[in-house]
Amino acid sequence: MIPGHGTAPVVETRQLIAKYGERTVLRGVDFAVKPGEIKVILGGSGGGKSTLLKHCLGLIEPAGGEVRLLGQDLTTLKGRAREQLFTRIGMLFQYGALLGSLTIAENVALPLVHHTDLPKDVVSEIVRLKLELVELGHAEHMLPSELSGGMRKRAALARAMVMDPEVLFCDEPGAGLDPLTSAELDELLMRLRDRFGMAVVVVTHELMSIERIADSAIMLVQGLPVADGPLDEVKQVDHPEIRAFFGRVAAGEMRGSRSALEILTGRG
Repeated sequence: MIPGHGTAPVVETRQLIAKYGERTVLRGVDFAVKPGEIKVILGGSGGGKSTLLKHCLGLIEPAGGEVRLLGQDLTTLKGRAREQLFTRIGMLFQYGALLGSLTIAENVALPLVHHTDLPKDVVSEIVRLKLELVELGHAEHMLPSELSGGMRKRAALARAMVMDPEVLFCDEPGAGLDPLTSAELDELLMRLRDRFGMAVVVVTHELMSIERIADSAIMLVQGLPVADGPLDEVKQVDHPEIRAFFGRVAAGEMRGSRSALEILTGRG
């Protein structure tokens, strides 16, 4: 579901330069995400994909260029206005980042407790609805340690969705999950995108996940975008890093999928 070309980006960088000390990590990156789009940031280790994500989240100040989130310039936005802007986005961390001493309901409620003055009964109802969205309505009073890896990731997704974000950022959402559970999480992300119309920005290296969810992608190589656009077009760009990335034989992923399916169907 890629929006029309006239739609203003909800996430955008213009000639973004990022440095760690004297080392330049991003070199004039132009990046844009449209409403309702699932955009994947690709690249090898050290290519700059996590650095780009952190700039979009306002976690790092750029060394040059501009970062715009929901139409506002992060490089100039300060104080209360900046805080309010970040209530309009959600973040799904690589390993969930749930607090082990809190119940699942308490974890999901955290953004509402910290950023709103809603009564407790309203917060509880919103949390219940979000957990039902990710098929965890039964897990409200459980602790993160009592859940499987896939369930913890879905609980973290419920927390990321609890403020009804206009943009959802995801860092390696399939990390630590078996292929079938990862595929289920991908399907859930797409259903939520379709239902709520939010944009989704994903950092991942998993080929099967990329093929399932990506409307478009940007490929970073040594801090430079070598391809940016619809996934099918990016895959066809004649560049050695792109050929290597998409030419990988995902043997481990495929073997894992077959093994899991064989177990479920009794053929293992």
